[in-house]
Amino acid sequence: MTASEIPSFIGAPVQRREDPALITGTATYVDDIAPAGLLHLVVVRSPFAHARITAIDTSEAERMPGVRLILRPEDVADVRMPPEPNPARNVPRRYPLVQGKALMPGDPVVAVVAETPAQARDAAELVFVDYEPLDPVGDVLEALEAPPIHDGQESNVAYDRSKGDRAAFDAVEGDIRLKGVVEHPRVVPAPMETRSVIAEWREGGLVVHMTTQAPHLMQQQFAADFGIPEASVRVITPFVGGGFGAKFDAAEEEYLAIVAARRTGRPVKWTETRREHMLTIGHGRAQRHEWEVVADRDGRIKALWLDILIDLGCRHRYLSFMEITPRMGTGNYDIPVYGWRMRGVWTNRSPRGIYRGAGRPEATLTIESVVDAVARATGIDPAEVRRRNFVPPDRFPYHSSGGKAGGGFVYDTGEYEKTLDRLLEVADYQGLLAEKERARAEGRLMGVGLAAYVEVCGFEDWGSARVQAHPDGSVTVFVETLDQGQGHRTTFAQLVAGVLGIPVERVRVEQGDTASAPYGWGTSGSRSVAQGGSASHAAAEKVAEKAKRIAAHMMEAAPEDIVLAGGKATVVGTDSSVTWKEIVERAIAGTDLPEGMEPGLTAEVHLKSGGLNFPYGMHLAVVEVDRETGAVRLDRMWAVDDAGVIINPMLADGQRHGGLAQGIGQAMWEQVVYDADGNLASSSFMDYLIPTATSLPAFRLDGTVTPTPTNPLGAKGIGEAGAIGSTPAVLNAVRDALDGAYIQIPVTPEKIWRALRSR
Repeated sequence: MTASEIPSFIGAPVQRREDPALITGTATYVDDIAPAGLLHLVVVRSPFAHARITAIDTSEAERMPGVRLILRPEDVADVRMPPEPNPARNVPRRYPLVQGKALMPGDPVVAVVAETPAQARDAAELVFVDYEPLDPVGDVLEALEAPPIHDGQESNVAYDRSKGDRAAFDAVEGDIRLKGVVEHPRVVPAPMETRSVIAEWREGGLVVHMTTQAPHLMQQQFAADFGIPEASVRVITPFVGGGFGAKFDAAEEEYLAIVAARRTGRPVKWTETRREHMLTIGHGRAQRHEWEVVADRDGRIKALWLDILIDLGCRHRYLSFMEITPRMGTGNYDIPVYGWRMRGVWTNRSPRGIYRGAGRPEATLTIESVVDAVARATGIDPAEVRRRNFVPPDRFPYHSSGGKAGGGFVYDTGEYEKTLDRLLEVADYQGLLAEKERARAEGRLMGVGLAAYVEVCGFEDWGSARVQAHPDGSVTVFVETLDQGQGHRTTFAQLVAGVLGIPVERVRVEQGDTASAPYGWGTSGSRSVAQGGSASHAAAEKVAEKAKRIAAHMMEAAPEDIVLAGGKATVVGTDSSVTWKEIVERAIAGTDLPEGMEPGLTAEVHLKSGGLNFPYGMHLAVVEVDRETGAVRLDRMWAVDDAGVIINPMLADGQRHGGLAQGIGQAMWEQVVYDADGNLASSSFMDYLIPTATSLPAFRLDGTVTPTPTNPLGAKGIGEAGAIGSTPAVLNAVRDALDGAYIQIPVTPEKIWRALRSR
């Protein structure tokens, strides 16, 4: 066998190894776990969006059968929760239970712990709380002028940041000067599995089973907040039924379970109901952008300014993700003058959290609305306006968003025009435009919408993994990242199996247990393959190098002449070989090894990347609008994405399908709605509409490949791509069908009906 004949699993559509357990119901989720002596926690929540708590009476609840503990606000007043209070940013302290005032509907007021879930629920219904309702603050514009919802603060503005030179923007000359507003409504992450936690204090410390995306970060956080060494905290995460960013941080209820477990000396479980999820989970998006743009008649954009308001909700979850939106504000385009102002505003709503894309979908929806507005103002085809403004390939690495003055990122690689050309080809763009004209002649409202996107992935600049061979020749990969359905157990096994030359079935991936996995940041921002995958691959290469030395010693050959493939090590150009199992047995036994070599066949790698990576792509949507009802039918959808080197195209396509569904859902149906009193009016799937298979067309996927130099695999993130480009593509298609009517998402029939009748 020659080196060129060695098979590689990179790029192979290997079937998901996770599916049998998921399909047969044998996969274990947190809520399936029931340690001996388990107690159950139920939370009493505020029915008001804003109210002072004047009295709490738990006497009747305490007498109920099975009740073992009731936690009141004063019982957790000394519990630390992240983030630390920050007066400079008007960030108040956060508590597991409200302290004097409820700030959102569903705010946790009291926690009841009982022997069974039913007993806890029954007792919770008997907790009496006296509320003094206050005027709720719901709209961010209203919040700017309203009295502060947090006592002791001067306003509802948590922070006010800006970059760029407004005077320089105002001085830019151009024939086209446009203004507009883009609304980014609140949306709910809504994974299939809601949050769940089991906390248990053992002799060795704290053990927490939880649905999290970052076990080590939770270990670090709990250790700090409960004053114990990190070595005394173990976080275990089994199968997770979807995360989308909502399970990246710890919530109040997880802290309550830990406190209750410490007080009772027994394990305590809390599992979120769907209504609790809708009420209190960190909602996504929740931004309002006012934009101004200057362009020439030839469609060249010369300057862009954004004024961004972020609805933070009633308390802080993550500030670090907020500035991604303005830093990605210029998208795929080379815009000479750019600046922004961004204010985070407190409201009496659920905290704003991380949701698939976290800042990139917001930036993309706005810049793609701007580009289409320029196209309409100049009469130039939207595809051509994009082409004329793209960052050219010879400008990479490219400092985006006005360079350092705009606080942008350094994009690694990109060939945006190539991806646009591919989309126009596979979708037959000219044919679609001709079809649209025929539809118009027949009185039908057909629209074609384009959207380009670029996103940032690979957060935290290193990943870690350990590869360990066992005496029977099987291999375990311990990795710091954690999948919530993406298929890491398959992808990482492919990477390792390909390097070691053994079947994928012989590689097992272990994740989600801080007692065994190497330290790392878990999964967010599509960092898993770039960081955890690269580390797994690098660790496998170290194991392979040692295995080759052992095999060469066994066959009296040079290590550089050894290839690993087909479950054996072969001397290149000969029939001489030894099996992989024989190599492993020799390594672990430690007998007759090359001089100076230690026994064992294990390698752990903490691999530092070369920086962030920036996948990109082009999406195209075709819609038809019913003139009489305003109903929108998404007829066709194309996505051409470039995520560098793809490890498993089947799994990558699955990620793209899921992202497209979520992005389309946001464009057409999904929106968190509060009424005038601050009550959540979309608290179930009866009134919060998510897409189903029957409401979506068959997606048509294609791609280009521009590897990144930032990691050894050349891989960029793919997990969020569909959710970023699809929303503006659908919105632009609907606006196109309505001859440029500037409606906002979600494009509901009512909005469209009103737009049609206002013309």
